[in-house]
Amino acid sequence: MSSAFRGVRGRVTFSVLAITAVFYSLLGTIGFARIASSGRESIRERTEQVLDDLEFARRSGAGTLQLSTADGVRAVAYAADDPPAAAPAGIIEVRRAVTIGASDEILVGTSTQAPLTDSLRSLYRALWIGIPVASITSAALAGMATRRALAPVGDITDLAATIGAGGTGRRVPVPDTDDEIERLARTVNEMLDRIEAGRALQRQFTSDAAHELRTPLMALQGELELAQPARLQDPLVLERVGRLAARLGDRIDDLVLLSTLDEARPLTLAPASMKALVVEEAALLPGGIVVTGADATTTFDRELVARAVRNLLANARRHASDVVACAVELVPDPSGSTSAVWLHVDDDGPGIEPDRYELLFTRFARLDEARAADRGGSGLGLAIVASVAEAHGGGVRASLGPLGGARLSIWLPVAPTGADCATIDR
Repeated sequence: MSSAFRGVRGRVTFSVLAITAVFYSLLGTIGFARIASSGRESIRERTEQVLDDLEFARRSGAGTLQLSTADGVRAVAYAADDPPAAAPAGIIEVRRAVTIGASDEILVGTSTQAPLTDSLRSLYRALWIGIPVASITSAALAGMATRRALAPVGDITDLAATIGAGGTGRRVPVPDTDDEIERLARTVNEMLDRIEAGRALQRQFTSDAAHELRTPLMALQGELELAQPARLQDPLVLERVGRLAARLGDRIDDLVLLSTLDEARPLTLAPASMKALVVEEAALLPGGIVVTGADATTTFDRELVARAVRNLLANARRHASDVVACAVELVPDPSGSTSAVWLHVDDDGPGIEPDRYELLFTRFARLDEARAADRGGSGLGLAIVASVAEAHGGGVRASLGPLGGARLSIWLPVAPTGADCATIDR
């Protein structure tokens, strides 16, 4: 029996059963009392009418001493000095003192409550049967309505149970009810969409990562075969092997870093100078990268942001002869809620088509094989920039730069400090 009241449906059914039982009981008790009171008043009024008739007959001189009616009312005239005894229980009695001629009389009307008692007894039995039946019926209807209302929740539960490693393309039907159930169904469907998108991205990432690691590994194996004493004819074999091994190590480092960022591990945050960081990273690259802009101190994970800045500068250096890094620019962030530190890296390279901007920061992006693979790009550098910015609550952006090439930007949220970055004039 207790299992019938488990779960949301059971609790609703039990609550409705208890509430309706109490409500119907109170309603039945009040109605029973009112009917009993109204019935007694009706009998008393009827008795008064019969007394009126007897009094009229006495005053008219008809000599009538009593009247009886078919509905059980009896009126009798007594001398004032010889009144009758009080009526027994169950009898409604009405007495009236009158003076007729020179004599005082008492008119006594009586009526039995037996019909009323029988009616109340029948009503009482009906209430004992009707209240439980009405309560159980209300509870059953409430249980059915609850079951129907919670049917989408059951669908959601069944669907969640079917989700495995292979994913699912099913979606929960969204009821047009404009309530919590509809919002839950929409939220679950959005969650499933994100899961599917994440799985697709993971599958693509795994495939691309395998390709990126397999290519230098196969080349490395080929070079090692050439390095065998019987085949060693090229003195630069070991140098090429070293470059391939370094390239493979860089790919693995990039994949490990992206995996770490995907896991949303805590950052090591500390106040640091953005411009000083850019100057340090620019000095490590060839070609004399120009760093401009005012300085500003904000809070970030210095190691991760340094990696992002290094990737931005190296990407521009690979594809252009002239690179300018506008180190700090305090402007509203894209949401407009706070200020942000922006780093713009401009180059005079071939640029990027505007419709490819969104793909630029995706993992293993291959917008131009000549730009990426042949010049040492792995397709992960700018993806790392985007992941680092996202981990700090910031973002990235690609646009047309003032040098005629691309402008790649990263921004990090920061409290306003008044610093700004002047327009680059070359």
